[in-house]
Amino acid sequence: MTTTQTTDGILAEVQLLTREEAAGVVDALFEERQHWTPRHSDYPIFTMGRASYLDGPKLGFAKFQQEALKLNPILHARFGWLHERLRQAVSTLVGSEARFDERLALPGFHIYLSDPTKIQPVASVHFDMQFEKIDWSSIGDVDRDQQLSLTVAIDLPASGGGLLVWNVNRLEIEKMTPEVRRAHMAANRHAAYHAYTVGNLVVHSGHQLHQIAKTKDVQATDRRITMQSHASPVNGEWVIYW
Repeated sequence: MTTTQTTDGILAEVQLLTREEAAGVVDALFEERQHWTPRHSDYPIFTMGRASYLDGPKLGFAKFQQEALKLNPILHARFGWLHERLRQAVSTLVGSEARFDERLALPGFHIYLSDPTKIQPVASVHFDMQFEKIDWSSIGDVDRDQQLSLTVAIDLPASGGGLLVWNVNRLEIEKMTPEVRRAHMAANRHAAYHAYTVGNLVVHSGHQLHQIAKTKDVQATDRRITMQSHASPVNGEWVIYW
């Protein structure tokens, strides 16, 4: 496993899969297509698994948790080996044993297929606030200031894919006066682009302002598939969830 430190708002990049292993994950995902959830009314965007930031607000936490726990065994059966590899990588990065929690959603997948006949939707510019969509009262005391956002590139378009990251940190700007915040935002209006590599885990804090980079020159055969999750300290232990 190879780790690379970066300087564009990314905390670390770790080679998690070979290209051959990543291709096997793609095959397994398509074999489980009946478990995909459509995420856009007009463009072929799907997820496999339940995401707290997508399904929590829509379903409410109790229903989200119920749906997530239905899909967890399917995800574990097909991708448990990948989850374990992710867990080991996160454990190395944080310096202690990370774990999953049976009450939370396992890491799942964003699946963007292509349709060159339609305009590709523009992803939102955002901070990761998924921890606010979870009822932690029955799970544990979560540290909202410490978190990691975890993306594993599984398949990418021919022109590549990546993440735009701004030098704007939510925890920092919340402490600024409105005047200082406006000046900081103006001085950091341009994002850095971090290119993904198939098989690599990319780690950032989630507190940095970021956006999925739009695909250039969309081809009919393009796919953008990533495994997504987050990690936060819960009762002092790092827990990986989606």
